[in-house]
Parts: sequence; C-alpha cells; structure tokens
Amino acid sequence: MSSTDSRYLAELRRQTMRTLRGVIGPTTDVAILDAPNQRNVGDSMIWAGELAYIRKLGMRVRYVADSRGFNARDLRAAMPEGVVLLHGGGNFGDLWPTHQLHRERVVSELREYRIVLLPQSVYFRSREAASRANLALGAHPNFTALLRDRESIARAQIDIPSVSVDFCFDMALGFEPRTPTHPSTGRVVVVARRDHEGISGLAEIPGDWLGEADLVRTDWGPIAGIAGLRWKVDRALVKIDTKLVGWRRGRLRLRAIHRISERAIHDINALNIANALRLYEGSDFVIVDRLHAHVLAGLLGIDHIALDNSYRKVGSVYDEYSGRLTTARYATDINSARQMANELMAR
Repeated sequence: MSSTDSRYLAELRRQTMRTLRGVIGPTTDVAILDAPNQRNVGDSMIWAGELAYIRKLGMRVRYVADSRGFNARDLRAAMPEGVVLLHGGGNFGDLWPTHQLHRERVVSELREYRIVLLPQSVYFRSREAASRANLALGAHPNFTALLRDRESIARAQIDIPSVSVDFCFDMALGFEPRTPTHPSTGRVVVVARRDHEGISGLAEIPGDWLGEADLVRTDWGPIAGIAGLRWKVDRALVKIDTKLVGWRRGRLRLRAIHRISERAIHDINALNIANALRLYEGSDFVIVDRLHAHVLAGLLGIDHIALDNSYRKVGSVYDEYSGRLTTARYATDINSARQMANELMAR
C-alpha cells in the first residue's frame, strides 16, 4: 500500500473512532447482534473492523449472537448493563428481510438498552416495509442508526424519518489485513455477485473475456480442504445453539453451548477472510461488483476496478471516500470495465 493511502486510511479510522465514542458513550461492555455466520467475506471484513474498533475503544464484548441465535434473557444475563450493537453492512431495508426483521425485534425486546446500528446502507423497495421499520425503530427511546453514505442518509430522511441517524465510515476500513507477500503472477481475479443485487453483468463474462489472461471468476466461493471442513463444523455448532436457544431448562449448559457458538462465529469469519486473502494473493489486479471486494483490494494495495450493484451501494461509498484510494477505479458498465482492464494489462 502506498504511503498516501496509509495516511488516508489512518485519518478515516481516527474520524470513525470519534464518531463511535460519541454515539456509544462511556460504556465498557457491549453486545453484538446479527453477527455474520455465512460465506460473505464483506460481512466478515466488517466484523473484523468492528472488533478492531471495539478493542481500541477499550470495550469488552460480553455477548454475541446471529439473527437466529439471539435471546433477550441470555443477553441480559451476560450483560446487565452496556450498549447493544447491531452489525453493520448492506441489509438495512427490505432486500434482506431476515436481518431487518431481526433488528426490529431487538429494539422491541431491549427497550432498556442503548442500541446502535453500526454503519449500514439503506434501501427500501416497499413503502409498507419502510413504515413498519420507521414505527419500530423510531419508538425505541435510545436507538441510533449509523449510515455509511450520504445517499443512505437521504433515503432515511424519506423512509424512516422518526429514526435518529448519523454518518460513519464503513467498519471494514478499520480492518488491517496482512499485506501480500507473493509477487504478481499475472492472474486477474473477478469477484461477481450472483444474487438479486447483481446487475453489472460481471458474473456472465466468458473465460476469454480478457483474451489470454489467467481469469479467476468467483463470488466468494467455498473454502477448500481442512479449512473448509472446519468452517462446516463451526456452522453446525452455531445451528445447534440456535435450536437450543428457546429451551429454558439446564440454563448453565445452554450458556456453555452459546459460548462455543460465539467462538464458532469468530472462527467462521476468520476463515472467510483467510480464504479471500489467498484468492487475492499474487493477483495482478481484480475486477469486482461487491463493495467489500473493492475495499479489500484497496486495503491490500492491489489495483482494481469496481462496478456497482442494483442500488448504488458501491458507487455511493466509492464517490464519498473509498474511491480516493489510489488503486481504485470505477466502471459504469461492463464495457468500460473491460477497457480499463486492458489498460491495466498493457502497463
């Protein structure tokens, strides 16, 4: 990474620390809910950044649960006082309803806690869903939603006007990955969405899209080998805890199982990140339409080209701050991305 980018990231992190101190307040204990436990490396990078900021703020994580493993009584037992943090990302709205319904449940069940939604993008397609979210979140006496781009803040003013919001840089920028140790091999990595947010066309490019270039195409693919087996075991442990979360007999045993589940969640995210770092290792440059595939390339100092998702989640963050990284380029369509890629190969 260039010294210019290092200084820029250091300033973003300082500003983020100031924002978090202001909105979380003088607590020492926090809980993190909606913790990621799937293959999305972007969520794992956000998670890593969240934990890094929490450590720097001198706070202790007393309780962790994903959207299905949360139990209000267990949280109160583990953290009688403190602040509840909801995991950041790009699922504030109705495109990913499981996460939105979870946070609406959390604010209804934990009215005595200060609750902070860590930086998110906001997008509602349905007026009904937006109104429900506005009613639920706005009714909490001490809830703040941190939003990671000005377009989301503008949407929030329309869709959830009763909710207190503030700006904060994306949490993944607090993640400091190890720098690449292998020289470039000429390989070009393509990370392309294959879900309902993907509109760039990057997922459909053929293997010879860049001629003779060694093109590796993926969408944060599965983890191979022993690490992949470990990932599956971790997922199974989290699922066992989820099934037992409503069972109120044998509470000591239940808490012990939940502690195992919390460790498994940490391991799942560490394995995701390690797999992404292996994918990027030795690449000449990368082409992506996932926000955090772009962020990871920037953090590693790798040249890259970013395209957008269905509602400018990438573009809005890129335009405001992540696009200032010297390795970043933004393509408005697949043809301009190909032209930029050819220019990078011709250097």
